Amino acid sequence: MITGVEIKRKIVHLATLSIPIGYAMLPEKTVVTILLLLFFGFLIVDLLRHYHSGVAALFKRYFDGTVLREKEKDTLMGSTFFLFSSILVILFFPKSIAMVSLLILILSDTAAALVGRGIGRIRIFRKTLEGSLAFLVSSLLIVWVYPDLNRFWGSLAALCATLMELLPIQVDDNLTIPLVAGAIMFFGVG
Repeated sequence: MITGVEIKRKIVHLATLSIPIGYAMLPEKTVVTILLLLFFGFLIVDLLRHYHSGVAALFKRYFDGTVLREKEKDTLMGSTFFLFSSILVILFFPKSIAMVSLLILILSDTAAALVGRGIGRIRIFRKTLEGSLAFLVSSLLIVWVYPDLNRFWGSLAALCATLMELLPIQVDDNLTIPLVAGAIMFFGVG
């Protein structure tokens, strides 16, 4: 079932489309500088919420249950991992691969959550088959619509990104999805 909290989380998630849009319109150096500032800001707040009781209390009061998921209470937030992975894919991969990797993370992860929670019935690990199929289909659409991209390696990247989203790997999928997708596309055509 899709809750109001989940809808708020996905609206925030979709707001991160500003990163690939900004990357499309601004010089790489500017985008990386902005992302580094945001990342270090999020990282500092993230660490303070673990080690400073005042920040922890404020965070719990205003963000517990909306921004912060249960699994993030003892680790870094998904948003911190998201900003870090955005920086890495922009620095390590050509622009088209970085853009597709970010779009897969943002759009396909949102599709998976909404479909999985909305109509998902068949459980696989902690996810649903329906949500994973939504992730795969949306990833394939991104790969096939994005210009100047190798469709074979992009499709393989979409499949592997889907597995990163589905499998119960201990590393945050905001980090694994774009890095795995980007690496497959990069090394596949290289």
